[in-house]
Amino acid sequence: PNRTLIPGLVVDAVVHEPWGCHPSFVQGYYDRDNDFYVDWRDARREPADFQRYLDEWVFGVRDRAEYAARMGSRLERLRAAARPCPPVSYGY
Repeated sequence: PNRTLIPGLVVDAVVHEPWGCHPSFVQGYYDRDNDFYVDWRDARREPADFQRYLDEWVFGVRDRAEYAARMGSRLERLRAAARPCPPVSYGY
């Protein structure tokens, strides 16, 4: 994220949403939640199991804050260690 360049003319909004990419990763912030992907893989094998999964993790949460609260300490285990890097000169 710290080296992403997006021209302002293609940006409509920027939203700060902690853990907003979960279960995927955000470089430098948190790792991929492989266990969550495994849970999804297992749930999708049977329609009834998949519906329960959707009810719990998609339709059964009011917002991202509730989603993160349900994840509990699992999210903190994904947090990346701080590894500061120097700024990059793009030659502008």
